[in-house]
Amino acid sequence: MLIWSNVLSPFLRRLFRKNERQRSSPLLSESAKLALEAIVATRICDETLFATALTHRSALDFLGKDRFVSNERLEFLGDAVLDLVIAEHLYKLYPDFNEGALTKLRSQLVNAKVLAQYARRFDLGKLLIVSDSAEQNGVRESETALADAFEALIGAVYLDSGYERARAFLEKTMIQGTNFAALVVSDQNFKSALLEYAQGERLPLPSYFVISEEGPPHKKIFKVGVRMGDEVLGEGTGKSKKAAEQLAAKEAYEKIVARRNLQTAKKPEAVETNSPTSAEPF
Repeated sequence: MLIWSNVLSPFLRRLFRKNERQRSSPLLSESAKLALEAIVATRICDETLFATALTHRSALDFLGKDRFVSNERLEFLGDAVLDLVIAEHLYKLYPDFNEGALTKLRSQLVNAKVLAQYARRFDLGKLLIVSDSAEQNGVRESETALADAFEALIGAVYLDSGYERARAFLEKTMIQGTNFAALVVSDQNFKSALLEYAQGERLPLPSYFVISEEGPPHKKIFKVGVRMGDEVLGEGTGKSKKAAEQLAAKEAYEKIVARRNLQTAKKPEAVETNSPTSAEPF
């Protein structure tokens, strides 16, 4: 992956930069440059990249489309870099998750709402280059505009300093501060992971049932079980049926993964004992 990114990086630098010789930008003030360098934790070499990352498409009406471009192309590139960094981290962090579970987990991290929160944390809205009418319409607080600017900033870091620096920026900004365990437990991950595993392995689909309900109507505690076929694989207790189902699915999924890992660990021994000639060349 690193080899691929290092080989492709020079090509992408040539593809996305419109003018290699112009390295300063009249749109990026010294204070804005210092603010961006503090955000990305590295020195900016090509100011035009970062000025472009901050340029909302509305600004082209007064800047001139023949001389300046919006951040849309850099946002496209930054989105790809972000996907790669997050996908690589999740792939290593959860070796037992299938593609569907990893994709859903990534979607909880890489979406406009989450990215806009990071943009607000860095006050990117104040640095955006926008038209007067767009500013009056609140574009500096727009979730879409902020998310796009954050991804464009990633693209600028990548082109200016390379993949490793872009990854270091995202690790410090997003990955280190994310509670991945809480993300996995929340939302639909374990129920979906359990369902997708059952479908992929052609097993009986999971079904949920209420074991007990306790407490007054306004403050009930639910205990829910999940079975696959005739076997009850997990139980969970929560303040709602949905929360209890998630915990039951979590227990069932972890039990299935543990069984699969145990079977995988035993396979080489079984092959070596029962098929002594299996390692011989054909």
